[in-house]
Amino acid sequence: MSHPAFLLRHPEQIHPALWRATQLARPAGPTIPTGFPDLDQALPGQGWPVGQLVEVLLERPGCGELQLFKPALARQLPERSIALVKPPHPPSIQAWAHWQLAPERLLWLQPSSTADALWATEQILRHNSCAAVFCWAHPIHTPSLRRLQLLARQSESLCILLRPSSTLHQASTAVLRLAIEPCRQGMRLHILKRQGATAAHPLFLQLYTAQSMAALKNAPVDLPALA
Repeated sequence: MSHPAFLLRHPEQIHPALWRATQLARPAGPTIPTGFPDLDQALPGQGWPVGQLVEVLLERPGCGELQLFKPALARQLPERSIALVKPPHPPSIQAWAHWQLAPERLLWLQPSSTADALWATEQILRHNSCAAVFCWAHPIHTPSLRRLQLLARQSESLCILLRPSSTLHQASTAVLRLAIEPCRQGMRLHILKRQGATAAHPLFLQLYTAQSMAALKNAPVDLPALA
């Protein structure tokens, strides 16, 4: 048993839910490495929290939000599905295959309303049926956010909620809250909320190599017609 004087000097040793304001918290559950070393070092448990709500704020859809999670998706069990709920654009099967993610794992749901999208996400979490679920939903009220967080904690899923950057100043029950903005060869990622010390500076994450950027720059524009 630890000595009381030691515990007074190191209160974070009393319980996993305790941490100093200058420290990152110890995660209550498992984590998945993000595939970006700098980001891993900035997150409690050095990875994406499994069974927790993660919120990502976007300037606009399609700025790399799925690529941000691509390495983590490749590390998860290949027999479990990946759900996309109400994405703003149809998913590209060719891109998933290029990422070496089996297209048959993809579950695409396109509800007609935000309420239906939240209901579908809740059912996925309640039944723990997917390795990851991405939900694009706006607007969302606090009770719905709280319900998503509670259901995520009962699952073994990576739960990602994607919202517009205009919701930056709204309260959120997510344990991890990020904002991303595109930049050359990748994105700038701002950690708005995490369990532990505040992140002072954004991170640059490289999504594209110089070779791939050069290939895109020199790619022919006049493509042959599809069969």
